[in-house]
Amino acid sequence: MTMRRWTIGITAVIGLLGAFAQQPPITEPLFDSAWPTWGRDMRRSHFVDDLAGPNTPAVLWFRLGGALEEPAIPGNSLWVPQHPAQGSRYTRYTFYNPVNGNATGSFGPFWGQPSTPIFLNAAIFIVDNNGNQVLPPVPWDALMLSGGQYECLLFSESPVLGYPDVFWTIRGFPAYRTSFGATTDGNYILPVFADNFGNIIFLFLAWFIEVDTSFQIQDVVADYGGVIFDQIPSAALSSVSSNQSGSLVLLGFHNGLVVAIDPIILDYAWLTDIPTLSDNGNGPEVPSDSVDRPIAVTSDDQTAIVCASNSGRVYGVAMADGSRQWEYQSGRPIMAGPSIGPDPNNANEDTVYIVVRHSPTQSAIHAIRASNGAQKWVRVLPNVSRCTPTIDQNGVLYLGDERGFLYAINPNNTVKWQTYLSAPIRIAPVMGEFTYNGNPTTIMYVAASNRFMYAIVDQSVLSTGISPGAGVGGLGTVPLPGGMR
Repeated sequence: MTMRRWTIGITAVIGLLGAFAQQPPITEPLFDSAWPTWGRDMRRSHFVDDLAGPNTPAVLWFRLGGALEEPAIPGNSLWVPQHPAQGSRYTRYTFYNPVNGNATGSFGPFWGQPSTPIFLNAAIFIVDNNGNQVLPPVPWDALMLSGGQYECLLFSESPVLGYPDVFWTIRGFPAYRTSFGATTDGNYILPVFADNFGNIIFLFLAWFIEVDTSFQIQDVVADYGGVIFDQIPSAALSSVSSNQSGSLVLLGFHNGLVVAIDPIILDYAWLTDIPTLSDNGNGPEVPSDSVDRPIAVTSDDQTAIVCASNSGRVYGVAMADGSRQWEYQSGRPIMAGPSIGPDPNNANEDTVYIVVRHSPTQSAIHAIRASNGAQKWVRVLPNVSRCTPTIDQNGVLYLGDERGFLYAINPNNTVKWQTYLSAPIRIAPVMGEFTYNGNPTTIMYVAASNRFMYAIVDQSVLSTGISPGAGVGGLGTVPLPGGMR
């Protein structure tokens, strides 16, 4: 494969990358309760390591304006990718107060499919009038999102003025949501995306503040640079994943190829594909299969979890060299997942969860031991589900189905609770912590396909003065067809 690299934008990319790599690490997150990409943990896919979901679900509020993709939580705000109106082909991003559900603003509309916003870091460079650095760079808030079918939008607020809101628009690349992500070099969170033509693009954001000898500000300039690293002869379908150190970036493609890239030296660490993974010397190879699910990474950073969606196979792949560690055969197409969470009943061992098509009218959750690919259990759901499970700090799974049921399932395969919302739930629940009635409160956000968004809390946090009504009320635990225990 011939590697091709060229720059986009104005900034000298390689020099900027070197500057990023040499700075001291970030000691505190720029966004509290951030949801950087496909879940709070960029490695483990939809694992929330510091929050517990509700024991008894109750609705804090609900609003028309449900999400098309997973919402994001930057600081004290809820960002929701949505259609402006039923049946519209345009999309927008609406901001809500996460505690009372009031809309606080929006931007758009854009043509095409929105993405889950990805929160990352720009850098602030303090320079003299000759462009020489006079102080070490510092990190600054930024985000990346899809502006439609052929636009990637980068956003950052002026560190000096507080306005205007600065946008960089990169046009010409099919910026589909599944190819968005971020990595880190240990110092900064950097945006990465790959488009429908197989282009893999690394971006670097920066603010340049020019000062005089008295450190009086003379000018402020926002800029970005980027590298089109390579073009894979296939559409990029999986989200961008990263190990904890940021030394590897993982991507999956429609043709079954999986690549690992070193983001610092911009070179391949390894490449592998489905036939290679499936050939264990004991039988025929499995043909190339689409890697259209996120690639999750175990908590010890040793194993990448790769799903061959159509064949229903799951592979444990060594992060060191891309070799196969194990293979799991579900026997059915994979519809959602993988997610990785701890099992408190077994020394918090990593457990991989996938959702597969069990029958024309049912799906099943498969729990797989991440260390060796052994099956732990299978739970058949009463209905079809296309929802990736979100996992809380206790290992509890939260997911919805096509009839509008929301489930909480314990890691030992018992049902914690189930409740009914109004319409199919296809988007993974999102959780954040906010102050409600003076107390830190975990709120779970669930989007239904009828364009309603629900904010769910534990029943115990609702004050006695709140009565069920428009937008606020309790959720009962309801029996499921056929009984689910």
